[in-house]
Amino acid sequence: MPSDRTALVILLVGLLLVPGPAYAFALDDLGQEERHRSSTGYSATEVDVSNDTVLADRYGTELSVRPSSFQYRHVRERYRAPNRTRETLEAAMADGDAAVESDAVAADLRRLDRNHSFLTAEYDTYYAFDVADGELTATPANDAEVAGVVRDQLVVNYSALPPDERRTFRKIRNATASEEAFDYRPWSDEPVPERPIVERDGRYYAVEVTSHTDDFDFPDGLLLGLAGSGVGVVAVVGGLGTLGYNRWRG
Repeated sequence: MPSDRTALVILLVGLLLVPGPAYAFALDDLGQEERHRSSTGYSATEVDVSNDTVLADRYGTELSVRPSSFQYRHVRERYRAPNRTRETLEAAMADGDAAVESDAVAADLRRLDRNHSFLTAEYDTYYAFDVADGELTATPANDAEVAGVVRDQLVVNYSALPPDERRTFRKIRNATASEEAFDYRPWSDEPVPERPIVERDGRYYAVEVTSHTDDFDFPDGLLLGLAGSGVGVVAVVGGLGTLGYNRWRG
């Protein structure tokens, strides 16, 4: 049977190992900024930008505003006359044009014109719109017109990206092409390209969200810390048991 001195050493080692998870969290934060993975996973798959229908179907909604969205508070609060603006948009889409009856509505329409290229009420129906001389006009847009705006506004060349966005794009693309990975979850300080299509070496890649991961962002060494804690508990129990047994024998 181990001596009391050996039992005390085992007990001391066990007590040092029991807080293993706490060591993992402390080491994770020691001497560096907190760095966490995004909960969002991204992929970068090739897309045929010569296909108008593909571009219109996939990206038309990113260029459009839906009048029904004015029912939501977070949208309404950004406009001066949300109800009358919505009614004006719907009338123009139905009849081809609508009178702009107030300065507030005109200001709202100008804001919409700066931020959106089309109106839409359904998934695949788009209208080009224009505000002039107190009138809003809405003209049905075909796939070629929508795709043209997609190519103009939503495509960026790889060389035009800032260096940090280029690095993130490469990681996303490498993960997408890897047989072992499907997408890439950027670190919190890794920016994803703002435009959804990146052109590189004559090929076009759609950068899009493909997964969401809900986790507790535990440090990398947590499993090792838990294992150490388990060993520590065994050591404490063994050390105390040995001391108790030696006292009982003696």
